[in-house]
Amino acid sequence: MLKIPSLNNNDMKTKLSIIVLFVALLGCKKTANVNVGLTGALTDCAANSTCTYNYYDNANFTNWNQPVSGNYRVFWYKSVNSNLCDETSQFYFKTSMNNDDFDISSNQIVAGQVMAYDMACPCCDVAFATKPIGGEIKGKRTDATHWLVNATIIFGTTSGAPIDTLTVNQYFTLAKVQ
Repeated sequence: MLKIPSLNNNDMKTKLSIIVLFVALLGCKKTANVNVGLTGALTDCAANSTCTYNYYDNANFTNWNQPVSGNYRVFWYKSVNSNLCDETSQFYFKTSMNNDDFDISSNQIVAGQVMAYDMACPCCDVAFATKPIGGEIKGKRTDATHWLVNATIIFGTTSGAPIDTLTVNQYFTLAKVQ
């Protein structure tokens, strides 16, 4: 006959605690950090606007119209409001082709690594006198054709007084250079 040793109450509690802790540890898994540093939900495109969130491999930029062939990865955000004379807000910047994440500091934005304008009005032939005066942009590759980019760009006057802030937290999709 099999004899089972008796356990006192404290031994039972200790063994049960160890088993529960072991099972809990086995059930835990580390998840990838999808948010790249700045917090918040994905941003929506403004009402009556069309937004594009693209990036281009082997690209560069020379003007606001379209990226051209080059040696960088170019990220390009554009928002066009059809109710306000196609008012446009956009920014673009380039990073190395060899990274899977990046962090652009406020100092880099001020130094001109990010090209941006807050509002341009094509039918009135005006681009408001704003320039990027700060912010932060972080990005992380999420798969072969998408990056999560979290950008906050502070716009100000040429003297550095803040006027507006553009915040974009969105997935950018790979597009082809035309």
